[in-house]
Amino acid sequence: MANLWSWLADCYGDWGKYEQALECQQQCLLIRQTLNDTSLIAITYRQLGRIYQAWRKYEQAIAYHQQSHNLYEHLGLEENVANQLSWIASCYRYLKDYTKAIEYYQQSRNLHRQLGHDESAARRFMQLANNQRLLAKNTSDSAVAFELLVQAEQNICQAIQINTTGDYKKNLAYDYIIFSLIWSERLRLSSIDDSLMQEQIAQFEEYYNTGLTYLAELGQTVNRADEAIDIARAYLEVSVLKNLDRAKELAQESLQVFQEYNRRKLEASSRKLLGEIYLNRSQHHQSGTEAIAIQFLTESLQIYKELDLSEKAAEVEQLMHPNLDNTGILSD
Repeated sequence: MANLWSWLADCYGDWGKYEQALECQQQCLLIRQTLNDTSLIAITYRQLGRIYQAWRKYEQAIAYHQQSHNLYEHLGLEENVANQLSWIASCYRYLKDYTKAIEYYQQSRNLHRQLGHDESAARRFMQLANNQRLLAKNTSDSAVAFELLVQAEQNICQAIQINTTGDYKKNLAYDYIIFSLIWSERLRLSSIDDSLMQEQIAQFEEYYNTGLTYLAELGQTVNRADEAIDIARAYLEVSVLKNLDRAKELAQESLQVFQEYNRRKLEASSRKLLGEIYLNRSQHHQSGTEAIAIQFLTESLQIYKELDLSEKAAEVEQLMHPNLDNTGILSD
């Protein structure tokens, strides 16, 4: 009975019906608590954390992941402890608390390395590098940002070395894409007359094309489209890379995939990005682009509202109505 409730929760979660998913998983928890099986209770806490995480309610997700972590620690199940540290880290990453995310990914990586889990350790090296990149992107001090990017590059090189040795191609795909995004951040910080600029742009393009090619070869169609969105955003946001045609091409390809596979949240993300691309074009007085931008943003907003993703909906509304403050009132 407990397993059936859990499977129902999985179905509702995949469907984006998170309230029903939680109700089913809570029923599972009640039964497993009466059975007094600590390992099964730990699994259920983890599943509750994953539902809240998918729902973007990260504080609640962290609380459940922490409870699961504590039970696994009590049971001496170190691999599970390492995995739960990674789940907690990912929540902090989505909360944009990159410093805490880095701390938890480091703990997870260290434990996986102690256990000899090379593939898992390599994933943590990659996740560490990505969060160091994101922290650099959100750091105003350019010297600190450059140092973070140096650390990120060291970690991604470690990941590539382990994954090349073990022939973990899926991991390598993500490694090269993260490596390309690290280079995009270097380019964001570089001076326009930097003599290495063209070489760095070539590195950026080589790395992301390698990553996307690996994902295509592995049949990871949706994941490839998801990663392409990050590359498209780099073409939109990084001045020395700016190429709106390439950004639009990647975003439209991704949108088609998400529609075909009915990935609504990702579809909303790609429509939002296309709206931003057309908004950028409208600033250069290209005829009709503002109307197209509003259409994409309106469609994105509708999906986010249907999925009850209020934070993402608010981001889209801000793009559509930049003179509104976060209370919905016109600012001066």
